[in-house]
Amino acid sequence: MTTQLVLFRGLARESRHWGSFIDDLKSAYESRGQKLRIEMLDLPGCGRHSEMRATMTVDETADFMREKFKEILVREASEGLPPADHRRLISISLGGMVGASWLSRYPTDFHSAIVMNSSFRGVSALHKRLRWREWWRIPGILQAPDLRTRESRILDWVSNRPDRREAALEDWISIQNARPVSVFNLAIQLAAAARFKSPPRIETPLLVVTCLKDRMVSHECSRAIAKLYDAELRIHPTAGHDVTLDDGPWVANIIAEWKAQTL
Repeated sequence: MTTQLVLFRGLARESRHWGSFIDDLKSAYESRGQKLRIEMLDLPGCGRHSEMRATMTVDETADFMREKFKEILVREASEGLPPADHRRLISISLGGMVGASWLSRYPTDFHSAIVMNSSFRGVSALHKRLRWREWWRIPGILQAPDLRTRESRILDWVSNRPDRREAALEDWISIQNARPVSVFNLAIQLAAAARFKSPPRIETPLLVVTCLKDRMVSHECSRAIAKLYDAELRIHPTAGHDVTLDDGPWVANIIAEWKAQTL
């Protein structure tokens, strides 16, 4: 059996920000003797699409991503690859909102999905969706004097692993230098996230992952999402908002094990 994972990230982040987590996923599946295909998509305004304008709503973003995924399926067919036996969507933060929009409107596109450290309007209060005690960080990030300072401040907020930050910082600076996200697109993404309201229903089997020590988004937001959609919940006790940076092997094994349990 072949599993196809489709991954995308959140606010002003792109595929390369997954870093070594992709290797963690490969190891987790290979150790279980499972065949794996991995596809990484970028939000409009980020990564491979950094030169285009971000879309004004989360629904528009989801539709854009869906079209890009259709292109992947067409390419696979032209190369003679058989369809994957199981397709799974994996998203984090703002990407989780995009994933929810996608799943709620196109329930047959994926067999299952994982949403990590996200939050939805209508389910959680604003001060939990963005921890109010941490708001002071935002002006310092937006007004950072240089790219290194900005990315360092972001890492300090989203990661609880100082030992991982130094290597990640160099990677993140390189990513932003190569494919920068404009302040304009960042503002559009923030506005779209603020307006997005939780869909009333998601029929696709869903796993929600959250972190007790997330200093950006309260873990209560993920608990609320899991309750709303009757989803399974996994909780990391120490990782920060970027859980795949802080403990990629843990997340990868959760994903691979959940597949074994649900099929």
